[in-house]
Order: sequence, then structure tokens, then C-alpha cells
Amino acid sequence: MQHFETLDRHDKIALQFSGGKDSLACLYLLRPFWDRLTVYWLDSGDTFPETRSLIKKIREMVPNFEAIKSDVRQVHELYGIPADIVPESGTPFGRMVGHNAPLIQGRYSCCFATIMKPMHERMMADGVTLVIRGQRADDKLRGQLKSGDVIDGIEFMFPIEDWTQRQVMDFLKAEGAPIPRFYQMMNTSPDCMSCSAWWEDGRAAYLKRYHHETYLEYQRRLDAINQAVSQHIAHFNTEVTP
Repeated sequence: MQHFETLDRHDKIALQFSGGKDSLACLYLLRPFWDRLTVYWLDSGDTFPETRSLIKKIREMVPNFEAIKSDVRQVHELYGIPADIVPESGTPFGRMVGHNAPLIQGRYSCCFATIMKPMHERMMADGVTLVIRGQRADDKLRGQLKSGDVIDGIEFMFPIEDWTQRQVMDFLKAEGAPIPRFYQMMNTSPDCMSCSAWWEDGRAAYLKRYHHETYLEYQRRLDAINQAVSQHIAHFNTEVTP
């Protein structure tokens, strides 16, 4: 099978499973090798019930499964709620000089502290030498690594790197894989249910329909971000249209 000769060079193999369609496709594609790898999933502390239901099924399917605990709420307390636009008034220094906006951080900073860093630290602690991810080359938001790259002694492998999203969904349907409900309305599978960033995901309509309490919290966060950002946008508009 394509790519899979790489497995023969490694004893400690990790499949990093997010619960999204791409990592799910990787899991099913690697079914013949499940006994040789460990599925790692990171629990941010703010996981969709739909994802937890999927994870329960995966735990029962694979022989080796590890959950990594994180705490996104603690990350928010330290660095602020995530947003796709970060106003200076919401940064630690901005608040230090007198602004009263809520603490706000960029979405990638939040994802790094909550997901990427704890996951990488666990890979290093467990002596993993091969990491498998469901990264696709046609995904607009993807890491710069390619299959075969090595970082910190860890080789990376992306078995569906050349697949399209349509190929992924067709493969999952053909395999009878449990596809989470949120793909009916959202573009991705969020790691954090009430995340106030990643505005292109289409989260609001889905939360409003299926998770109303979280939707209200989500809107409260967006309102706070909007108030902080709008002041800067107003000043910006006076500069670009004098």
C-alpha cells in the first residue's frame, strides 16, 4: 500500500486523531496496521458531544488508544478568548496601559497552547518516532510539513495528502464510517465547542440549532470581541476615508 512501507522503519507510531473527517479517513485506511500504532486524541475540555460519541466508538475499535488532557478554559484565563482579529486594546499590554477590553488572543496562539503544544510534548515523552496525520495538500489551512519531513527526530506521514475532500467523504461512506453530524452544516470539525474564532467554519447556525446554551455563550464572546474591535475599525475608517 502506498506510503505504508514507512511504518516498517518505526516501532513507536502515533496516529493523531482529531475526530475530523480527514483523521477518520486515515484511521480506516490504516486498519490493517492498527496493532502497530497508537491512536492519540486530545481532549481540550470543551469537546462537542458528537465528537465524544465518535471517540467512544473509536476506543472500542482500536487496540491502542490514548487521550491527552488539556484545559482550554485555563488557556483563556491566561491569554484571553480567541478571535480572528485581535485589537490592541485586548492584548496584555493594551490592558496594562488602561484599555478595558476583554483579554483577546489570536486563534493560532490558542490552538497552539491548547492542542499543538500538549500533543507534541506527549509525542516526545512517549518516544514516538512516526506521526501520522490526516493532512491534505488541497486544504487552504494546512501545515507546511510534507510526508517524509523530520522534526525533533519525529518523521511525519500524511497518507491522504493527495486526496480531495470529495475523495475523503466518498471513502468514509464506502467504509460505513460514523461521520459526525456537524459536517451537515459546518466546514470543519472544531476541537473546542465554544471557540470564538475560526469564523469561516459556520459554527453559529449549527450551535443555535443543536446546542443552544453553548450558542448563547458563543454569541456573548462574539459581542465582546465586536465591541473591542469596532473601536479600532472606526479609527481605521477615518484614516482610509478622510
